[in-house]
Amino acid sequence: MSFLPPDPSSARDARSRRPARLDALDEPEDAAVVVRDLAVELPSDERPYAAPIQAVRDLSFTVPAGQVTAIVGTNGAGKTTTLRALSGAVPFSDGSIEVLGTSLGPATVGLPDGVAIVPDAPAYPARWTARHVARAYSSTARHFDRARFDAYLVEHRVPAGRSVGGLSRGQLARLAVAAALAHDPRLLILDEPLARLDPLARTEMVDDLRTLMAREGRTVLLSTHDLDGMDRFVDHLIVIAQGQNVLEGDVEMLREEFLLLEQDSAGPGMDGDSIASPMIGAVTTGGTTRALVHLEEAAGLPPGADLRRPGVSELVTHWLRAATATRRPDPRKDAA
Repeated sequence: MSFLPPDPSSARDARSRRPARLDALDEPEDAAVVVRDLAVELPSDERPYAAPIQAVRDLSFTVPAGQVTAIVGTNGAGKTTTLRALSGAVPFSDGSIEVLGTSLGPATVGLPDGVAIVPDAPAYPARWTARHVARAYSSTARHFDRARFDAYLVEHRVPAGRSVGGLSRGQLARLAVAAALAHDPRLLILDEPLARLDPLARTEMVDDLRTLMAREGRTVLLSTHDLDGMDRFVDHLIVIAQGQNVLEGDVEMLREEFLLLEQDSAGPGMDGDSIASPMIGAVTTGGTTRALVHLEEAAGLPPGADLRRPGVSELVTHWLRAATATRRPDPRKDAA
């Protein structure tokens, strides 16, 4: 597990207990994806002849095999750009990417076998039906299990004869997942798979993917900006802000390393002098201050502080708040 400290004061304390740079860490032998010092530049949409926009910079992370890894960040943080670089859809200007043991680069024709991708907005023709989708993949892919594709649609009540334009968002997402799983992938990459789903459809999708993981041991890499309700789903967490990694680690280990502080902002010791340094992403609402604190700092908190283990969404929220508050915004950046 590793993180880049959100501000200089916490960085001084953090250097003595953990590495500050991600590339100094040992990579797990069973990593499905290894990204090191990735940089991606995108052309400006508003000014075609302007300098390219730095969408991702100095980004490093690993995706453990056989687990669910979530890349999390706000809209514009660089999540989609990162996944497009992994898929070969956009070139990267610096760094390295390794997927299932294959190094990607300018000479790479495509992803290695065993990788399937579900985009945030599947671009099937509106008049197509699921049968058209199956025929298209069957004629172009090396391996496409039509029986598995059909069975998944039946199980999740996606009408195979209805046009794509007539499917609900949840049904369209299921169709894209069915097509991906029919390729029998070792690595399944999903870009914002839950963004357009209602709460019930989100829960069903999460449960379905978790069942798949438990039964078949697949690796899942997904990007999202919303982790509500996914505490029991995600194993490994990567938090990025403004194209850079600010937190990475095993979810349960992170939840043990940090505590969520909730305290009356007018209470003793909450004047900002005694505990301001170890607080991460502090915010005060309704007279209550909430922040993450490192477990090692808990002994120095004022009496009466309410401490508990944070949920995944709380970890993400406070780290993103800290990263956003301490990094100067770049008005030229418009990362996907």
